Amino acid sequence: MSGTKSETELRTSRKILFGLGVALATSTLLASVLVAYPVFYSGRIYPGVRVHGAELGGLSVEEARAVLSNSLPPAPGKTLLLQVDGHTWELECVDLGHRYNWDRTAESAYQVARTDPWYKQGWLALRIRFVGRTVEPRTNPADPSRVRDSLNTIASQLHVAPTDAALHIDADGVRCVPGKSGRALDVEATMDSVTTALSKGAAKVELETVVLPPDLPEPQPGCEHAQALLSRPFVLSADDPLTHYQAQFEVPEGQLTTWLSARKTDDQVVLEVEEDAVETWLLGVAGQLGAERILDSEETLRRILVALREGEHEARCAIQHPDHTYVVEPGDTLFDIAYSHGFPLWRLEDANPDVEPGELLIGMELTIPSIDVLFPEPLVPGKRIEIDLPMQRLRAYEEEALVYDLSCSSGMTSTPTIAGQFQVLFKEPEAYAQRWSLEMPYFMAIYYEGPDFANGIHELPIRANGQRLWASVLGWPASYGCIILDVGDAEKLYNWAPVGTLVRIEGVAPGTPVYVPTYDDQDPDG
Repeated sequence: MSGTKSETELRTSRKILFGLGVALATSTLLASVLVAYPVFYSGRIYPGVRVHGAELGGLSVEEARAVLSNSLPPAPGKTLLLQVDGHTWELECVDLGHRYNWDRTAESAYQVARTDPWYKQGWLALRIRFVGRTVEPRTNPADPSRVRDSLNTIASQLHVAPTDAALHIDADGVRCVPGKSGRALDVEATMDSVTTALSKGAAKVELETVVLPPDLPEPQPGCEHAQALLSRPFVLSADDPLTHYQAQFEVPEGQLTTWLSARKTDDQVVLEVEEDAVETWLLGVAGQLGAERILDSEETLRRILVALREGEHEARCAIQHPDHTYVVEPGDTLFDIAYSHGFPLWRLEDANPDVEPGELLIGMELTIPSIDVLFPEPLVPGKRIEIDLPMQRLRAYEEEALVYDLSCSSGMTSTPTIAGQFQVLFKEPEAYAQRWSLEMPYFMAIYYEGPDFANGIHELPIRANGQRLWASVLGWPASYGCIILDVGDAEKLYNWAPVGTLVRIEGVAPGTPVYVPTYDDQDPDG
């Protein structure tokens, strides 16, 4: 039994030793193969490596590049979609310069299993032989100039220019149109997106756009200005107290719209007035004023333009008055003619420089100057002073309300106060008449009795010795041409009446009473 058991054990031991030997031999062979495999394929691509179905195993890098370039297309057959707001553009990758790089692809195929640690390379390479490995082809990046050209083409199609605000004025009224933003392609930002998409194999790219704001987003202040002006009629008023004329000329709404236009500045829309259109309309107004009045078109135009630019609905005519002719009649003197027309003598002499005052001839034509020479200042609206020479009364009115009713004294027969229409030319609280050495408190000049001497309205005059003249005869003609008021009355009128106030002097003063002493009759020394 023991002998038999030993024989069995011996056979078993031999089998084990044989198995170990086979395993050792196999392992040695496998190790030899794994070590020799990379050596065998040194300089050649491992079997099983493919690019787009092209088998490259056993080829050198140069041979692989030739195979790839001859058997595969030069570029990926892909289309890149560019999208924005529902719009789509298709770009062929090949048109963008996006091509295969067969040199890099062949090199990548060669590097398969060669970048791992040395002790793994043989096993990995052998495994690839049986299971295969596909290498994605390498590509060149898109050509920036081609991408830019393509995007510039799209940019021209995508571009929407901003629209500035607008103001339209026509017979239908005012239309205020706000500005609208535009849109433009951000070429630089989109280039980056396209390049990234191509490198990652993406199929779509959202275009990068920028908003283009309008320079003028709102049609102001012109819009509100035009709406306000057209909200009610524009009226030109003619009020000429010198000829007792009043009228109003309303501009039809349809015509007013033709006067207005919009103009864009750097930062706003403004309303402009077409001066030529206003001037044309004024020609029609001028023909309606009558022969006694002349429209000062230039000044009236200026007033209308100012009113319209300030949003007002009314302006006043500037009215002038013509010269006229007088034919000398029997018994006329130059003084009488001047006095009857409301002018001091020197004004008539100035208007007729070729006429000798003492040599008037019946039928001779004289120029009566325009009353405008007596009105160098703008008339104050709403206020007037009326002097009744027969009654020796001065009355002041504001609109039609009586403000003052005062007793006064006008000029004596030898130095009469001229009847006519005048205005307050200037004011001096303490005027002095050197001709007569008189103080004239609260003096308001109303016309020039001579080129350098004015008659006016003032308080009872004061002599050098302090004596008040003419207090006892106030209410009768007593002065040297001025209008005299009592103490206190002149001051009130002085404070009430500004320069430019209309002064009307009417009628003929009664003769100077014989008992009234003149200044010349009084002792200068008191």
